[in-house]
Amino acid sequence: MDEDQHANSGPSNKSPNQVPQKQKKKPRGPTKGIKSMPGVPRIIEWDHLDRPTGKWATDYKNHIGEISRVKVSILIRTWEDVSQGIKDTLWEDVKREFHITDETKKEVVLKSCDKRWREFKSRLTTGWIRGTRKRPKDEKMPYDLYSYITKDIWKEFVKIRTSEEAEEISEKARQSQSFNIYPHHMGQKSYAEMTSEWQRKGYIPSVSSSSEGSSASTISSSLPSRTCLWLLARSVPDEKGNPYLPDQGTQKVKENIDEWKRKQDEGEFVPKSARDDVLSRALGKTKEGRPLTFGGGVGIKAVWGTGERRSFRRYGDAEMEEMEARVTKRVKDETIQEMNSKMDAMVMEKFITFAKELGVQIPSHMRIDANVHSSCRSGGLDPFADITV
Repeated sequence: MDEDQHANSGPSNKSPNQVPQKQKKKPRGPTKGIKSMPGVPRIIEWDHLDRPTGKWATDYKNHIGEISRVKVSILIRTWEDVSQGIKDTLWEDVKREFHITDETKKEVVLKSCDKRWREFKSRLTTGWIRGTRKRPKDEKMPYDLYSYITKDIWKEFVKIRTSEEAEEISEKARQSQSFNIYPHHMGQKSYAEMTSEWQRKGYIPSVSSSSEGSSASTISSSLPSRTCLWLLARSVPDEKGNPYLPDQGTQKVKENIDEWKRKQDEGEFVPKSARDDVLSRALGKTKEGRPLTFGGGVGIKAVWGTGERRSFRRYGDAEMEEMEARVTKRVKDETIQEMNSKMDAMVMEKFITFAKELGVQIPSHMRIDANVHSSCRSGGLDPFADITV
């Protein structure tokens, strides 16, 4: 199958005759960090969305995870509480190790440090406190596995993670996770890493370009169809190594995608914007909180630009009723006030005209400029025209 055929067809949603059974994954242990390689410069590459790619992407992720765990205490509640000095140390470490010369990458690197640090605390919690994740069979405790975690630190960490506040946060996270009904099968790899792999296999087209800049950084640009990326991320290889969708829910989405693609090809569906594509229609997501298939940390602005983001708030029925009542009352009050003002002017004008006909002297403060007319009179519609005095 050539590259175009791969790109157009995407993963199959038909079950093959024999699908290899998944091998049981070993519990994740402590990362040993990257090995020192004197004389071999690790130059990290970035794609157009500032995602690490290339030969050293995995080493980059491992290194960031290791230094974040070592330098940032697990007793710190949030990343915002981490001192600027520690953050600067993390940045300088990564910048030196991977020869990063672009200072604008500091924010990107620190976001990755934050993510890996939070993931580490989550693994400690689910593995040793809640028991919802597998842990090493030797039953070693974290203070046995990690030199930077002492028994006292672990005791305090358990206290923090079992507090009422932590339980509320955990419950919100579980509720949020329950909406993830189409889990991916990429493991620990990111979309950026897998995109390169899928391109090498010919599943998606590859378009690369180089930009001028420092020789220490290479920026590759490629933006294949995110619909195909979404499907590939939820596929597994069959016995021949071809991508296949094992989950029934994802197979149903694939059918919806095929239908929306047909509508688009025949002109029945015309996307209103870059976000309004076949994938969003198939998933029923007309308003995405974050762009799908680009990985965590990549926002709507980075993918589609400022014109694609619209801030909005979802109101409940009670809030909507209250808002409508307030607007209705305001419009009614303003309308009545305007009508009263016009009526007063018209009545006064008629009164003065009638008084003049009777020869009654009108006080100066009640006189109306002859050039000033009421809005009704200026329009030629006088509600008093048929009234005889």
